[in-house]
Amino acid sequence: MFSNLATDSLASPQWHVPQVVRPDREQLTFARSDEWRVVPRQPQITGKRAFLADYHAIGYAETVLGIVENYRLGDIVGGPTAGTNGTTNRFRLPGDYTIVFTGTKALKQTGAPHHGIGTRPTIAVSRTRAAVAEGRDEILDRALQAVK
Repeated sequence: MFSNLATDSLASPQWHVPQVVRPDREQLTFARSDEWRVVPRQPQITGKRAFLADYHAIGYAETVLGIVENYRLGDIVGGPTAGTNGTTNRFRLPGDYTIVFTGTKALKQTGAPHHGIGTRPTIAVSRTRAAVAEGRDEILDRALQAVK
């Protein structure tokens, strides 16, 4: 069963910022930063809802899907997300190379790990070569079945 939203705000997943005080990550700790607060607006979709996901969902998309998962806003159809959420750090190296990495520890609202796990679908569906060759999208087709 899906949640019917009131006007209460919804919390995003948790983000914890590393507190580096010694070399080699010795005695590394994390400070929890503020989560996003999302206030549902009217009118709301009252019917069944489905959200498409797979490994292409990363970062912001995972934040949104984490909210969907935590508050049971609808089925998540497809595959697991990338499992890489959080603020990115980047710097440029000689030779015009850029290094980008996740600079925060992202946890689900429950405190469970997110990194490397992501958001799992409630209805697991994979695309196949045969369907692509036929011009079909099994994930979209299954999501449409879920909302009927």
